Amino acid sequence: MSPTTTGSIPPLNQIAFSVVDLRLTERWFREGFALLPAGGSRALMRGPLAAHVQGLPRAASTCWWLVGRNSWFQLELFQFERPIAKLMPADFRPCDIGYTRMGIWVDDFDATMEKLAQLGSQPLTAPQGERGGRRACVRNPDGVYVEIMEDDPLPQFNRRGRLDCPAAIRSVTLSVPQLADAAAYFETGIGLKASDVILHTPEHEALWGLPGATTRSRLFDGGEVLVEVVQYLDPIGKPWPNDYRVSNQGILNIAFGVRHKPDFNEVYRRVEAFGAKPNCRPIHLPGAGVVYVNDTHGFSVEIMRIKSGLVDRLVGFEPRPLHKRPDPDTRSIEHRVTINAPPSEVWEAITDQDNMAQWIGFNPVTVRKHGWTERHGAGSERVMQGPPGVGQVVEQVVAVNPQQSVRYRVIAGSPLASHQGEITLKQSGELSEVHWTIRFRPKLTGSGALLQQLLQARLTTMLEKHLKPYIETRSAASSVPATR
Repeated sequence: MSPTTTGSIPPLNQIAFSVVDLRLTERWFREGFALLPAGGSRALMRGPLAAHVQGLPRAASTCWWLVGRNSWFQLELFQFERPIAKLMPADFRPCDIGYTRMGIWVDDFDATMEKLAQLGSQPLTAPQGERGGRRACVRNPDGVYVEIMEDDPLPQFNRRGRLDCPAAIRSVTLSVPQLADAAAYFETGIGLKASDVILHTPEHEALWGLPGATTRSRLFDGGEVLVEVVQYLDPIGKPWPNDYRVSNQGILNIAFGVRHKPDFNEVYRRVEAFGAKPNCRPIHLPGAGVVYVNDTHGFSVEIMRIKSGLVDRLVGFEPRPLHKRPDPDTRSIEHRVTINAPPSEVWEAITDQDNMAQWIGFNPVTVRKHGWTERHGAGSERVMQGPPGVGQVVEQVVAVNPQQSVRYRVIAGSPLASHQGEITLKQSGELSEVHWTIRFRPKLTGSGALLQQLLQARLTTMLEKHLKPYIETRSAASSVPATR
């Protein structure tokens, strides 16, 4: 088939993510890059319609949108309750098959890097380039590689769009097993044209940890965002995991948008003729249409139709106040406890899942899955048997900042939705301070206040009457000199 030269050429107008903690990832983009909140939805993201479109049985998620300087573009963040997002492996690299990177132009490189550092994201290497043309790469809270660009690769769009936002999304990168197939799909199926922009040179590979990598690539004009298709020849990346689903943590898919139904139908016919398989037939509603299609290598692409005006605002293409979106969690509890022991001993106790039953209020506690790099590290899972009325709960460690913090979530067995927990540890003189926070949303309407009260009491008791004496007794015993 020859490249498309006529007909509708849809711009890239969305990058979608599956995230583990919606509040954390949204804050990272909003505070790190000053992107603007644009509302969200929970009602549209659950039930038969969402399941058919996304190809996920019983799909249920909360979705938030963000916009930048781009004139018609959004970031879409899904926090899935069903199916629960599978964590990105700790050894995931940009050469592995999938959507791997995105690029953001910023008008103040130094200020952006400082804000990202305050949010806990340091560049993977020292920035490349001279002042005015510097590049750096960080990983966001879900492990996605994000390139920060001081030089705008599309300067013709720099003074358009939303000028009150100091950042614009400029690129998305796919690592593909066969360049020719993928390039033909975007060129002939989607209808994109090749771009003459020089987005990357071989030296840039070092920014995301692949110095000396050998690649073949094609770059396409996606309107105000460039689509970069890369085949890594050395190193060769890992294929999709056998159980891959679009709900896996990371970039979920990208979307191309049109304004009118005939253009939508034309793009859909092209991709279907090229061999892409839809999850369902296109869904058309007043002012909007949508379908997810999958190419022969498993990449999901959304084709959307959005009528300009009110529908743009309703589906996240215009800024909206923070409160104009549903919360993934509606209740929170927290407690601080000061422990007479050094931080190293406290850290050992709160991360030792094999001995948690001695203080956490669940018995037994069994590690059913080891972490990616350490038994009790990120990726590990514990099965916890609760008292009567609570039953069995499964928790997963999602992130570890050694000697400082642990984040976890409940992935099965809880009467609560979006159950997220974080434990932070700080030194306070010769003592240690543990701060434990939990966020959740009750599944049963009207039960939130009661559950919050019960869980607060349980958390306070656990920390004050169980964890504190457990650690202090162990610490005192270890400090007693041995006798002859």
